[in-house]
Amino acid sequence: MNKPALLRVIIAELEADLRRQQAANQQASAGATDGEARAETKWDTCGLESSYLARGHALQFKALASDLEDLRTFMIPVFSGLPVGIGALIETELDKEKMICFLLPCAGGTEVSFEGQNVSVITPASPIGAALMDKKQGDRFSFRAGSIGKILSVL
Repeated sequence: MNKPALLRVIIAELEADLRRQQAANQQASAGATDGEARAETKWDTCGLESSYLARGHALQFKALASDLEDLRTFMIPVFSGLPVGIGALIETELDKEKMICFLLPCAGGTEVSFEGQNVSVITPASPIGAALMDKKQGDRFSFRAGSIGKILSVL
């Protein structure tokens, strides 16, 4: 699997998420400042709630923009015969299901379809990322109570 091309697909997905986040922030901000949102009674909190929502969208936008910047400058290492680390593309079998994970420094939880396969982005801070760190092809790992997996390949 071509890791640089996969990283470009992940970046494109995050860019689309960033545009959606920005649109949601603009909509919430407009709702917070709209004349209709002004409180008519002390129990009317529509405008206040919209401002909280806009703030949350702004914080998510900032975090996503930071993740994008990190991934745009990320240099993908080669892991042929090396233990799993940041930048590794790992094919695993967990509870008899195959899964492909791309271990990146950020953007955990992002899922993309690439070359006809689903790829999940994980980070070292995630439970599965921590379980896979420093393991090699053929090693077993435990994840969740009672789940045992095997590393099929590391690229």
